Amino acid sequence: MEEQKTSAGQGLGVAGLVVGILAVILALIPCIGWIAIIPGVIALALSLVAFSQANKGNGSKGVIIGALVISIIATSIGLIQIVFFATVASEGGHIMNKIEKVAKEFGDEFEGEYGKDFEEAIDEAIEDVGKSVEKVGEDMEETMERLEEDAELSDEEKAAKMGKAAGKAMKEFMKEISDSTDTK
Repeated sequence: MEEQKTSAGQGLGVAGLVVGILAVILALIPCIGWIAIIPGVIALALSLVAFSQANKGNGSKGVIIGALVISIIATSIGLIQIVFFATVASEGGHIMNKIEKVAKEFGDEFEGEYGKDFEEAIDEAIEDVGKSVEKVGEDMEETMERLEEDAELSDEEKAAKMGKAAGKAMKEFMKEISDSTDTK
Protein backbone atom coordinates (compact mmCIF):
# COMPACT_ATOMS: atom_id res chain seq x y z
CA MET A 1 0.00 0.00 0.00
CA GLU A 2 1.24 3.45 -0.95
CA GLU A 3 2.01 5.94 1.80
CA GLN A 4 0.02 9.12 1.79
CA LYS A 5 1.89 12.36 1.37
CA THR A 6 1.41 15.06 3.99
CA SER A 7 1.64 18.80 3.68
CA ALA A 8 4.81 18.91 5.77
CA GLY A 9 7.10 21.72 4.63
CA GLN A 10 4.71 23.02 1.97
CA GLY A 11 4.22 26.46 3.53
CA LEU A 12 7.93 27.12 3.76
CA GLY A 13 8.42 25.60 0.29
CA VAL A 14 5.93 28.02 -1.28
CA ALA A 15 7.48 30.92 0.64
CA GLY A 16 10.93 29.85 -0.61
CA LEU A 17 9.59 29.61 -4.16
CA VAL A 18 8.05 33.11 -4.06
CA VAL A 19 11.16 34.69 -2.54
CA GLY A 20 13.35 32.75 -5.01
CA ILE A 21 11.34 34.03 -7.99
CA LEU A 22 11.67 37.60 -6.70
CA ALA A 23 15.39 37.03 -6.28
CA VAL A 24 15.73 35.79 -9.88
CA ILE A 25 13.87 38.84 -11.18
CA LEU A 26 16.12 41.09 -9.11
CA ALA A 27 19.23 39.19 -10.24
CA LEU A 28 18.44 39.84 -13.89
CA ILE A 29 18.54 43.62 -13.46
CA PRO A 30 21.91 44.84 -14.76
CA CYS A 31 24.27 46.54 -12.31
CA ILE A 32 22.14 45.94 -9.24
CA GLY A 33 21.52 42.21 -9.64
CA TRP A 34 24.14 41.44 -7.01
CA ILE A 35 21.55 42.51 -4.41
CA ALA A 36 19.67 39.30 -5.30
CA ILE A 37 22.06 37.41 -3.04
CA ILE A 38 20.09 38.54 0.03
CA PRO A 39 16.65 37.22 -1.02
CA GLY A 40 18.38 34.30 -2.77
CA VAL A 41 20.01 33.14 0.47
CA ILE A 42 16.73 33.65 2.36
CA ALA A 43 14.88 31.58 -0.26
CA LEU A 44 17.60 28.92 -0.08
CA ALA A 45 17.29 28.74 3.73
CA LEU A 46 13.47 28.51 3.57
CA SER A 47 13.69 25.80 0.91
CA LEU A 48 16.24 23.75 2.85
CA VAL A 49 14.14 23.89 6.04
CA ALA A 50 11.04 22.96 4.02
CA PHE A 51 12.93 20.05 2.42
CA SER A 52 13.99 18.81 5.84
CA GLN A 53 10.41 19.05 7.14
CA ALA A 54 9.07 17.25 4.06
CA ASN A 55 11.59 14.42 4.55
CA LYS A 56 10.67 14.00 8.20
CA GLY A 57 6.91 14.29 7.67
CA ASN A 58 6.65 12.40 4.36
CA GLY A 59 5.60 15.55 2.55
CA SER A 60 5.51 16.27 -1.16
CA LYS A 61 8.80 17.70 -2.42
CA GLY A 62 8.00 19.01 -5.92
CA VAL A 63 7.44 22.67 -5.02
CA ILE A 64 10.30 22.56 -2.52
CA ILE A 65 12.79 21.25 -5.09
CA GLY A 66 11.62 23.97 -7.51
CA ALA A 67 12.20 26.56 -4.79
CA LEU A 68 15.69 25.16 -4.15
CA VAL A 69 16.61 25.32 -7.82
CA ILE A 70 15.27 28.86 -8.26
CA SER A 71 17.03 30.13 -5.13
CA ILE A 72 20.33 28.53 -6.19
CA ILE A 73 20.05 30.15 -9.65
CA ALA A 74 19.27 33.60 -8.18
CA THR A 75 22.11 33.39 -5.69
CA SER A 76 24.52 32.21 -8.38
CA ILE A 77 23.64 35.08 -10.72
CA GLY A 78 24.14 37.55 -7.86
CA LEU A 79 27.52 36.01 -7.00
CA ILE A 80 28.59 36.11 -10.65
CA GLN A 81 27.80 39.83 -10.75
CA ILE A 82 29.79 40.44 -7.57
CA VAL A 83 32.78 38.58 -9.05
CA PHE A 84 32.43 40.55 -12.28
CA PHE A 85 32.33 43.92 -10.54
CA ALA A 86 35.20 42.97 -8.24
CA THR A 87 37.28 41.96 -11.27
CA VAL A 88 36.47 45.19 -13.08
CA ALA A 89 37.30 47.20 -9.96
CA SER A 90 40.64 45.48 -9.43
CA GLU A 91 41.65 45.16 -13.11
CA GLY A 92 39.98 48.32 -14.43
CA GLY A 93 43.13 50.44 -14.27
CA HIS A 94 45.15 47.71 -15.97
CA ILE A 95 42.57 47.44 -18.75
CA MET A 96 42.53 51.22 -19.22
CA ASN A 97 46.33 51.22 -19.49
CA LYS A 98 46.11 48.60 -22.25
CA ILE A 99 43.46 50.63 -24.09
CA GLU A 100 45.58 53.78 -23.85
CA LYS A 101 48.62 51.87 -25.12
CA VAL A 102 46.69 50.52 -28.12
CA ALA A 103 45.29 54.01 -28.85
CA LYS A 104 48.78 55.51 -28.76
CA GLU A 105 50.12 52.79 -31.06
CA PHE A 106 47.23 53.44 -33.46
CA GLY A 107 47.91 57.18 -33.40
CA ASP A 108 51.62 56.67 -34.04
CA GLU A 109 50.92 54.21 -36.85
CA PHE A 110 48.35 56.57 -38.41
CA GLU A 111 50.72 59.53 -38.24
CA GLY A 112 53.53 57.47 -39.75
CA GLU A 113 51.28 56.34 -42.60
CA TYR A 114 49.51 59.63 -43.40
CA GLY A 115 51.89 62.28 -42.07
CA LYS A 116 49.34 63.83 -39.71
CA ASP A 117 47.62 62.82 -36.52
CA PHE A 118 44.19 61.22 -36.50
CA GLU A 119 42.33 64.21 -35.05
CA GLU A 120 43.83 66.51 -37.67
CA ALA A 121 42.75 64.10 -40.44
CA ILE A 122 39.21 63.95 -39.03
CA ASP A 123 39.03 67.76 -38.83
CA GLU A 124 40.15 68.05 -42.47
CA ALA A 125 37.59 65.46 -43.57
CA ILE A 126 34.80 67.30 -41.72
CA GLU A 127 35.89 70.58 -43.29
CA ASP A 128 35.93 69.01 -46.78
CA VAL A 129 32.46 67.54 -46.30
CA GLY A 130 31.20 70.91 -45.04
CA LYS A 131 32.52 72.64 -48.14
CA SER A 132 30.92 70.00 -50.34
CA VAL A 133 27.56 70.46 -48.62
CA GLU A 134 27.80 74.24 -49.06
CA LYS A 135 28.61 73.85 -52.76
CA VAL A 136 25.69 71.47 -53.30
CA GLY A 137 23.40 73.92 -51.49
CA GLU A 138 24.57 76.81 -53.66
CA ASP A 139 24.07 74.78 -56.83
CA MET A 140 20.54 73.86 -55.75
CA GLU A 141 19.72 77.50 -54.98
CA GLU A 142 20.97 78.59 -58.41
CA THR A 143 18.84 75.93 -60.07
CA MET A 144 15.79 77.03 -58.07
CA GLU A 145 16.33 80.67 -59.06
CA ARG A 146 16.65 79.76 -62.76
CA LEU A 147 13.51 77.65 -62.60
CA GLU A 148 11.52 80.42 -60.92
CA GLU A 149 12.61 82.92 -63.59
CA ASP A 150 11.49 80.61 -66.38
CA ALA A 151 7.74 81.33 -66.41
CA GLU A 152 7.13 79.22 -69.54
CA LEU A 153 7.71 75.93 -67.72
CA SER A 154 4.86 74.04 -66.14
CA ASP A 155 5.10 72.80 -62.56
CA GLU A 156 5.79 69.27 -63.84
CA GLU A 157 8.65 70.48 -66.02
CA LYS A 158 10.09 72.49 -63.13
CA ALA A 159 9.86 69.42 -60.88
CA ALA A 160 11.60 67.27 -63.51
CA LYS A 161 14.42 69.80 -63.91
CA MET A 162 14.73 70.12 -60.15
CA GLY A 163 14.95 66.32 -59.86
CA LYS A 164 17.72 66.21 -62.45
CA ALA A 165 19.55 69.02 -60.67
CA ALA A 166 19.20 67.20 -57.35
CA GLY A 167 20.57 64.00 -58.89
CA LYS A 168 23.50 65.89 -60.38
CA ALA A 169 24.16 67.62 -57.06
CA MET A 170 24.04 64.27 -55.25
CA LYS A 171 26.57 62.78 -57.70
CA GLU A 172 28.88 65.76 -57.18
CA PHE A 173 28.48 65.49 -53.42
CA MET A 174 29.33 61.78 -53.44
CA LYS A 175 32.35 62.48 -55.64
CA GLU A 176 33.53 65.20 -53.23
CA ILE A 177 33.15 62.84 -50.28
CA SER A 178 34.98 60.10 -52.15
CA ASP A 179 37.77 62.50 -53.07
CA SER A 180 38.09 63.78 -49.48
CA THR A 181 38.27 60.26 -48.03
CA ASP A 182 40.76 58.85 -50.53
CA THR A 183 44.12 58.11 -48.99
CA LYS A 184 47.46 58.94 -50.53
